[in-house]
Amino acid sequence: MGVRRSRAILIGGVACCYALFYLYAIGDLDLGPAGWGWSSLPWQWQRLLTQRSPWHFEAVASLELGYLVLLLSPLNLLLAALLGLLLAGNLHGALVLRQRRTCATGADVAWSAGLWPALLAGGACCAPSLLLLLGIPGLGAFIGLFAWLLPLSLALLLGSRLWQRRRGAPALFGPL
Repeated sequence: MGVRRSRAILIGGVACCYALFYLYAIGDLDLGPAGWGWSSLPWQWQRLLTQRSPWHFEAVASLELGYLVLLLSPLNLLLAALLGLLLAGNLHGALVLRQRRTCATGADVAWSAGLWPALLAGGACCAPSLLLLLGIPGLGAFIGLFAWLLPLSLALLLGSRLWQRRRGAPALFGPL
């Protein structure tokens, strides 16, 4: 197996794992004995846009696959795929730029700077739980910030990818 194919598999695997982790973190993916089955709500267009919190949408169906339960919300699936794709693009750019040594010297950690904003998206769902441990006053002080974490992480990932492209990284589907 060539280096390019290995990198493509690594990048695709990381993107899929992150998308699945995002769905797990927001509660659309769960593990546990569930059986096998499919259930859906009666079709209504407005149900697609019903929010349970900012940037988290209600499910329109559920899929049970043995020990895996997936709540199907098209907009949550779209956001997870977009985050995974942007993370894959940043990882691809970071690997190519590191291989070409076009990054500034003395910036050993700078090559991975584009990957860190993806962690903000996970904070959009997990951070409120952590703040509950700190107490209600801490939660009240930061509750307005949580609605902006997902759009901020998307913007930072996109900005980082554009910066990588300007530095010479190839397109996502270009050579590895």
